[in-house]
Amino acid sequence: MEKVVYLTIGIFFLGSILAFLVGKFTERWNSFWVAAATGLLGFILSCYIALNMGEEPIVHRFTWFQFGSFKVPFGIFVDHLSIIMALIATGIGFLDIVFSKGYMEEDESPHRYYFEKLFFIGSMVGLVFVSNLVGLYIFWEGVGLCSYLLIGYWYWKKSAAEAALKAFVMTRFGDVFMLAGIIVAWVLLGTINFQELNALALAGAFSVKLGLLISILIFIGAVGKSAQFPLFPWLLDAMEGPTTVSALIHAATMVNAGVYLVARMFPFFDYSHALIVVAFIGAISAFIAATGALAHTEIKKILAFSTMEHLALMFVALGVGSAAAGIFHLMNHAIFKALLFLAAGAVIHMTHHQKDAFKLGGLMKYMPQTAFLFLVGILALAGVPPFNGFFSKDWILAATYAYGNPVIFGLTFVAAVLCIAYGFRLWFVVFTGEPSEYSKHAREAYPVMLVPLYVLAFMTIAIPFFKEKIIHWLFGEVHEPFYLDLLVATLTVMFVLFGIVFLIYYKRVISTAKFLAHPLGKGINEFLYNGWYVDAAIKWICRSVFYGSIAKAVEWVDIHVVDGAVNGTAKLSLACWDRCRKIQTGDVIDYLTYFVAGVIAIVLIILFV
Repeated sequence: MEKVVYLTIGIFFLGSILAFLVGKFTERWNSFWVAAATGLLGFILSCYIALNMGEEPIVHRFTWFQFGSFKVPFGIFVDHLSIIMALIATGIGFLDIVFSKGYMEEDESPHRYYFEKLFFIGSMVGLVFVSNLVGLYIFWEGVGLCSYLLIGYWYWKKSAAEAALKAFVMTRFGDVFMLAGIIVAWVLLGTINFQELNALALAGAFSVKLGLLISILIFIGAVGKSAQFPLFPWLLDAMEGPTTVSALIHAATMVNAGVYLVARMFPFFDYSHALIVVAFIGAISAFIAATGALAHTEIKKILAFSTMEHLALMFVALGVGSAAAGIFHLMNHAIFKALLFLAAGAVIHMTHHQKDAFKLGGLMKYMPQTAFLFLVGILALAGVPPFNGFFSKDWILAATYAYGNPVIFGLTFVAAVLCIAYGFRLWFVVFTGEPSEYSKHAREAYPVMLVPLYVLAFMTIAIPFFKEKIIHWLFGEVHEPFYLDLLVATLTVMFVLFGIVFLIYYKRVISTAKFLAHPLGKGINEFLYNGWYVDAAIKWICRSVFYGSIAKAVEWVDIHVVDGAVNGTAKLSLACWDRCRKIQTGDVIDYLTYFVAGVIAIVLIILFV
């Protein structure tokens, strides 16, 4: 079985190279068929592993390389958590590749696109299959590199190039702390193996303070990769990339890596008392994202805020001790968010790349199937029964309520119920009302784009029927708290919010113009629209603190110390040369005098030393 695991990882890297070469040197769209075959084969292999693995994980270790007594270990550790992540990456990856045949029809270099996409899927599968932090960090950087390349895929657009650079820098900032945490764990605990770290934590073999330091350093890396407060602005700018990239990388897979890492090291984080930090960061991030989505107007950025929020809900679940709820929501979110992003891609593609929701409208008349499929995604996103999002989101709210922290629960509850408000706001604006000029030229998405949407929509309805089996397969027997009064309160608030949105954006009997025209209303809207100005704050800190203080201090040292030392050496050399030059008089008597004086000086030194 170990060989099948390595093959599952390697098939994507091999397929990426083959897709590039085939598309480069033959008809360009042949790369699609190579990519589709690779994606399907990778998904089949993942299913094979899932169906044939027993209760015991698949483990294989070896020494990667060695310098004297220093050894760098590598290997695989595949359990049910790993395989569910691999199924998400390969399954949604395959559907995304199929969808891209229609979405990327005008692209001039599909071989480059499929090379980067397959390389990403391979890195993601490797990330969840490796057995230690070093292996994870290598593939972690692999998915980060692919994210950079795919965000900036249309590199001739300045906005795309800048967004790619921003994502690269922000995620690397978190990765530096994560690398520091790995080094500290390796040096002070003697291991970087996930199972050994968790076993040490369960045995209490190290101090809580040391564990907290390692956990926080590693969690900062997870915050960057999963776009949590304060390192989330890159995710909004990442929407400059193709929508198929957003669907796979920035909604369903890569951004889940941080959640997976905390879940993989859950006993370690629990012992180190770091989960409370995870919960607070998640709650704050969820609240910021939900309110931001409520004010934004661009389709993909509304969905990006939503992604940030739901990732935050997963972190909250982990933080309050319910890893099962967090991972179950991770799986559900990957499905319905991929559905929403791909449906949004169909809308954008068929309206000549118009991304502003408020410049569309009435698309139900021209794209009825897409409108229906988008609605299914919205219902799952909002947590409306019987769609899959309801079961995992309700579980997270119940677990948070049981945890007993009113701040965490309050922020999480508000964020969770606001999903229905910004979700239906988006759907009503895009698909109902009078058609705009952009909408009038639209038509239904191609069959190759609709088929993946129907598959994902079906899964949002089918997953709840297998909920108990999935949870038992993943975690065994799990206690799921249930509070009828909380459920009733949640659904009641959601119903009220839906009614308000219905009256504003469907019936148009309530206008927001007066609110937005008032200085206070306008200010609130801009504050939320810009994600609480966190991005502006980061830029100000970078300019004022790092450039204004640290960079200028370094500049002073460079000019006055480094350059001063170099220039001072040159001036000293010139001064010595000038003094020596004056000695050269051309008079033989002077030279003879210097010679005799030098001989006498040497003799005296020899005699007296």
